[in-house]
Amino acid sequence: MAEQGSAESTLLRGTAIFAASVTAVLYLLGLLLAGLAVSEVGSGTNSTPMYHCVYASNAPEDAQVETHEVRYLPVHILCRTTDDRMFNSGVVPSWLNPALAVSFAATVACAGAAFVQADRRAAARQAG
Repeated sequence: MAEQGSAESTLLRGTAIFAASVTAVLYLLGLLLAGLAVSEVGSGTNSTPMYHCVYASNAPEDAQVETHEVRYLPVHILCRTTDDRMFNSGVVPSWLNPALAVSFAATVACAGAAFVQADRRAAARQAG
């Protein structure tokens, strides 16, 4: 029976580590995409305001884009117009932030379950 608990705990720890790795990779991907888009600003003809803001599919009609803001949690770039309206540039894919949230939740859940499993095994060892 001790072998069964050990295998479950190892599986939970391994799943938590995998989910944490997925979370880190997704976050770094978002930062990379946002960083590459921002690095293009100021280099070349017609680079200011940001290209992704000027030609975004969800840009308001007749809007003059003034500047952009990078947000790190959730990862996205917001574009600001001269009349203070804001819209998403679409640089970071729409699926990335929900996937990031799910993988983070899975990390927390699996790490918590592994901790509870290890605590129960330790209590069982002390009791008997």
